[in-house]
Amino acid sequence: MKNIALYVFGSKVLFKILSDLDIFKDVVDNENINISDTNNSVSIFFSNNSNLKTLHKFLNLSLPTIIISNQKHIIGKKLNPNNFTVFLQTPIEIHSLFEIIRIALSKYNFFKNSSIFLKNYNLNANSRFIEKSKKKVKLTEIELKLILCIGSSGGKSKIDIIKNVWKHENILDTHAFETTLYRLRKKIKDNYNDDNFVVQKDGKYYLS
Repeated sequence: MKNIALYVFGSKVLFKILSDLDIFKDVVDNENINISDTNNSVSIFFSNNSNLKTLHKFLNLSLPTIIISNQKHIIGKKLNPNNFTVFLQTPIEIHSLFEIIRIALSKYNFFKNSSIFLKNYNLNANSRFIEKSKKKVKLTEIELKLILCIGSSGGKSKIDIIKNVWKHENILDTHAFETTLYRLRKKIKDNYNDDNFVVQKDGKYYLS
């Protein structure tokens, strides 16, 4: 739980309880619906009649959301929730809430990794395949890690790639990197006729 951030709206009491437990990375009293970091974050909305309009805005957030209410009619309203919304009715056992938070975040992270768009390709990190023009090609685990590493920023040096993908401290051992890169480039070339999937410029590697 120490890697999870919670954004709490609508209940000062719930915010204080979760803050005092000191088991989450961060607990934010989020009255303004201002979420600065969606990485490993879950929003919790305590709903009542007076904040229903705000609830609709909350559901537009692209992160797992837990809606808690003490009123059955709110739970049953057609609110157009996102795919990662969980509705709960009070009273709630606190340890059950922890498990629901964990499951909601796991589900969200799984689906988030199911479709990653890089260049003109769709990358599925869960099933380990790359797709373009409805043609799917399987990737090895190390090929997937290499693509995600290179595509995660504006270019990566060979040293950074080796440290991030292979976790090697010996940066002189470049054979695994060079072999994997060669095979990946060949796989993309053979299947998609793309000679420039990974390019090198000024000592860094990019997805072009």
